[in-house]
Amino acid sequence: MPVWLENLNRVLPKGSRLVVPIICSATFGEAIAGPAQDETKIEFLNRVKQALEALSHA
Repeated sequence: MPVWLENLNRVLPKGSRLVVPIICSATFGEAIAGPAQDETKIEFLNRVKQALEALSHA
């Protein structure tokens, strides 16, 4: 299942041990089927990458 996380750099600033109470968001996509028998690892990763990129523009 692809998940796009946005504004994490504001929630967990570099070097911080505590979460800063600033709004962040998580966008969940539809479940992705596992790799098909004839699908290579590169093809599968490209398919997952496309699903994440689609969520980033949502």
